[in-house]
Formats: sequence, C-alpha cells, structure tokens
Amino acid sequence: MRTLPASNVIRQAEAWLGFTAQPNGRTPFGERSGYDGNIWAGSFIDLVFHEAGMTIPSCVYPPSGLAEFIKQGRLKQRPQPGDVAFFVFPTGETFGVSHVGLVADTSRWNTDGLVGTIEAQINSGLPKADIHAMGVYRRVRSRHEIIGFGRPNFKHRPGDKKSQTGQRAGLQLSSIRPGKRNRSIGLVQLALSKVTGGLGRFITDLYDGSTQQAYARWQRQIGYANDRATGIPDERSLRLLGEVTGTFQLDA
Repeated sequence: MRTLPASNVIRQAEAWLGFTAQPNGRTPFGERSGYDGNIWAGSFIDLVFHEAGMTIPSCVYPPSGLAEFIKQGRLKQRPQPGDVAFFVFPTGETFGVSHVGLVADTSRWNTDGLVGTIEAQINSGLPKADIHAMGVYRRVRSRHEIIGFGRPNFKHRPGDKKSQTGQRAGLQLSSIRPGKRNRSIGLVQLALSKVTGGLGRFITDLYDGSTQQAYARWQRQIGYANDRATGIPDERSLRLLGEVTGTFQLDA
C-alpha cells in the first residue's frame, strides 16, 4: 500500500520520539536549520517535513511560519493529521505564538476539542522527570491553546515527477544571478513555482524582479532570517531547491 504523505510526515516525527537535547540546547534540528542552540521546536517541524520530501513555510520562528500559512490561505480551524499546530500560551501579561507541533491524532477533536500532537523542545511530562530536560514527546492539547492549523499542500509533492530520461538537468550557481537570462534560470523559475505557489508576472528565463522576490520567499521558507533572504541564490538554498523539487541539480 502506498504511504500517504501525511502518514509519512508523522512517521518521520515518531522516529524522533524520546530524543533529548544536549545540555547546551544543541540539536540536529537546529544544526540543519542554521539556528543551533536557539528555540528548536520549529526546526524540528521543518526537518521532519524535509525528510518526508515536502516543503512548508519555515517554522523556525513560529510567528513567521504562521504568517506565511495565513498568506497562502492555509490556516485552518479544524485539524487533520499532518497539520502544523500553532499554539498560544500565556506568558506574563502577554499572549503570542510561542510554540508549534505536528498533529498526529484528531480522534477526540469533535467530542472533546482535543488533539494529539508530537512536539519538540518540551519535557516528558512524566512524574519525577527533570522538567528542564527538553526533548521530543507526545502531547494532548486543547482547542483553547491553539490559534490554528497550518495545512501543508499534500496534494502536490515536489520531486515526485522526474524527467523522462530520469536525469535532472545540471546548472551552475554563477549562472543564476539577477539580470541574467538563460535556460538554467527557467528551471529555477519552474522549481520556485512549485514551492512558492507562483511567481506572478515574470519573464521566462530572465532573473527578473518577480523571480528574485519568489526566491526570497523560498529562502524564508527554509529558515533564512529577513536580512539573509535577499532573493540572490547561494549554494545551500539553490541545491536544496533542486533536491526537493527534482527539477535540477547543482553542479559542483
């Protein structure tokens, strides 16, 4: 039986259950996102979706992830397995998006308003456990703790379709620059249309303003902070774009 995309994401998350961070807060999730030692609940979400072969708005900084899901019209009020849950908890006198988790079980939503999640950077919740030891565990959350559910685009999985020859076209980083025009840029535009929802009005094969804006959105999706999301390709973001979409490969 073919594994459904949501089930695949949940399976990737379940493989990390019981993981605990190092005392200094370092984790493989933070290392992969480039923000090691910081808040890593969102980095965990980004990694399990990446390992499942999907791209979502980056949740490294949960408010940015929430804003991008809203912008794409993908914030829902009823959960489905595989959704990204955005939580809000009281902190002093303020309320804000402070945490994210992966929806794994919705069987109690209609009757009790509860949802089962897999979350990172939380304690085990077990009696006598060290409340400061952060890891990946299951939780049951109430609707009152949830702002909404980010709905990934499970109907479209970047990278599922290969070229007829089974080979991906190779391109050079130096050829993907603002103002340039070549066929390699057309491949990047095709890849961007898959992961960002479209480029708007653009000129095919030309790295124009619309293409640069779309590339900046892609950089934000994979966790680049605002000052790094310039829309100018670097080796890491361009290689990852090719890998997740299956459209091209970055030549060494």
